[in-house]
Amino acid sequence: MNVRDFRVGWRLLLQEPAYSGAAIAGLAVGFAVCILLLGFVRYCFTYNAHLQDSEHIFVVKERRNMLPRPEWRVRGPAALHGVAMASGPGVTATGAQTVDVGARYGAALSALELRVVDANYLAFFGKQAIAGDAAAALARPDALVLTRSKAQQLFGRADALGMVLHLNGAPFAVKAILEDEPGNSTVGFDALVGVGKHGWDVPPGQGAVDPAWSALRQLYIKLPAAADPAALQNVLQEAVAREVDARMPATWRERAGGARLTDIAVAPLNALYFDESLLRSRAGARFGNRPLVIALGALALLILLLASTNYVNLAAVRTAARQREIGVRKVLGAGPARLASQFIAESLLVCMLATLAGLVVAWLAAPLFGELVNRQVAGMLDLPLCAAALALGGLTGVLSALYPAWIALRLPVVLILNERSGAESPGALRLRRIVTVFQCGTAICLIGVTLAVQWQADYASLADPGFDTAPLVVLTLPGEPDSTAARAFQTELVRLPQVSGVAAISEAVGRDGNKLMRTLTQNGAALTIETKPVSANFFQLLGVHAETGRLFDAARDLPGSTNVILNAVGARSLGFAQPQDAVGRLVNNTSLVVGIAPDLRYRTLREKPQPMMYVMDAVQPVLLVKATGDRAAAMTALALLWQRHFPDALFEAVAASSVFAGNYSDDRRLGKILTAASAVATVLAGFGIYVLSAYSVKRRAREIVLRKIHGAKRSDIGRLVVREFIGLLAVGALIGIPLALLAIERYLSAFVERAPMGAWPAFVALACVAIVAAAAIARHTVRAMRMLPATALRT
Repeated sequence: MNVRDFRVGWRLLLQEPAYSGAAIAGLAVGFAVCILLLGFVRYCFTYNAHLQDSEHIFVVKERRNMLPRPEWRVRGPAALHGVAMASGPGVTATGAQTVDVGARYGAALSALELRVVDANYLAFFGKQAIAGDAAAALARPDALVLTRSKAQQLFGRADALGMVLHLNGAPFAVKAILEDEPGNSTVGFDALVGVGKHGWDVPPGQGAVDPAWSALRQLYIKLPAAADPAALQNVLQEAVAREVDARMPATWRERAGGARLTDIAVAPLNALYFDESLLRSRAGARFGNRPLVIALGALALLILLLASTNYVNLAAVRTAARQREIGVRKVLGAGPARLASQFIAESLLVCMLATLAGLVVAWLAAPLFGELVNRQVAGMLDLPLCAAALALGGLTGVLSALYPAWIALRLPVVLILNERSGAESPGALRLRRIVTVFQCGTAICLIGVTLAVQWQADYASLADPGFDTAPLVVLTLPGEPDSTAARAFQTELVRLPQVSGVAAISEAVGRDGNKLMRTLTQNGAALTIETKPVSANFFQLLGVHAETGRLFDAARDLPGSTNVILNAVGARSLGFAQPQDAVGRLVNNTSLVVGIAPDLRYRTLREKPQPMMYVMDAVQPVLLVKATGDRAAAMTALALLWQRHFPDALFEAVAASSVFAGNYSDDRRLGKILTAASAVATVLAGFGIYVLSAYSVKRRAREIVLRKIHGAKRSDIGRLVVREFIGLLAVGALIGIPLALLAIERYLSAFVERAPMGAWPAFVALACVAIVAAAAIARHTVRAMRMLPATALRT
């Protein structure tokens, strides 16, 4: 293979622009999708790999088994820092606490992710300031360190040294600038301040437990190469059992059910992103699902395979049309190696052009792709990935040339020159049909799964929460709910003409954040039940009615009342045969059940309704505001009132309906990714059918005209062409539909309540692919029906 082969290939591309454009465009789409998905796979599997000595850094995880939902979190008691440092020679540690604050510069207020860190935090991870003195900044109570991008965003310039930023109303001077962390880092931040310098890191007390043990922080420990992480974990576990668990109340031990009150573990920093225990936690959106990421990688290769097979089919058709050229070259002495090198050069040229175009498309689509996967993928398309993409393009070019070259090498010269070699071997035709079946089956499967995911996400987002969400707005108060500012805000809030009612609750209905549990003694058994403190008008504001008994009434249930309300599941969990049997009975010997409330959707459709007990307490961090009239006008009025009372806090108000929809944002993103993949797969399948139909009509031209000579009508010829592709589509459906149904069932198995869809997504997918196939073969079917016998017999 030499430069001349590439020049010949370039001239051939210019001679047939339609062929060239179709071949390069089809491959470019496949390469673009493949580059984005494989780049994301690499992005996930290299999380934290950029950090210095990341393979020797471990993160402390904690699980509190006495809590209502024991789950692992990336945190641990602050005192474990010293325990780790004393665990052996060469062990170093650092810690941080993440705080979301409002940052004000001038009139603009922005959200800022602030990390309160130990003095050695930057040195621990091998970070250095690009401007200023970071170590000196962390030692001062009025200074902070900013990242380059955050400085640019806040101040309009990266060289922001000396600029003053107000955090929650307090002034901080920018004394150092750091480079941004890449998106695939679990230690990313917007700004840093030093620990022990201000009010954010004051450790709260917890009964008899020392504040240093009750304060929770993110702890990172670096071990020598020969150290045993399991031994470190045992040391940390013993310290927590001795200093924390031993001082906990006896009722907490009962909640833990005989297990340790606190579990401690250490996880490798490099493996933290794919930690399954963290993925199952409420913070799971920040972590990766390894099987899903691997599946995306497989999908990337599948899309590239579909695009490549289309190109191979197109190249094979073109090779058959170049039989005379190939025969002449063989007569003139071109050997097998020479012919093969020509085809490889042509294929390499097409694939490399397609790869370059794919890289451009991937770069343009990267921001949208980042939104789909909910990750900061800026910088993902770096030089190593581009080099790998070009190498993949070269490999694809070589492999794609093998089949057309094999066709050219096996063409007998004598038959070519006598114009008697227009037919394809049965084996080659069978392979071409198998490829088409594979493409159709893949498209049917992907479309079916996409429809199911989208339908279930829509169904779940719009599921009845038990009350009308349309007029309700959820407000989360900053700071303590009983502060002077919070009380003044609520007093003025109920007077707004755009507001018809305000109720308080510990957490918004549909949001799984602040969860309170209470242990009750009923019939001699200790039972733990979720408790929802609400204001007396909570149920009236929602417009719901009691199933049995009554709900809270501000006129009858005065502050401090011990009256409670259960839901039906809660009544049964407390041992009552029927929910109505609980009304008028005492629970825990102190609380009177006055009614049974309807089940409200506090949880997603992936979880069953849980036992719930409502108690009265009007001082809560979340407010439900019932707006009247125009929603936009109400939000404007709320924002102005908020700014007056909380000038340094971000306005946290969302429509109640969006709270429920937000629970399924990951499902919607998955649906969008599958939609894009389905569209690409369907287009590629349609293109493959188009190429096969073109070749089929050309291959059967003599048969078609002979049928016409013997009396076949145009409709007969049309059915002859269509029949072949109906069979291929049917076989593709037999493969794709069962796979789609299997994948749909696996996806829906996570839901306790499903959308009523049955098998229709798979059959709608079949209809979609059938329509695309019909459009793909229409042109060549019409061509066959209009074919003139004289023209066909001369060719």
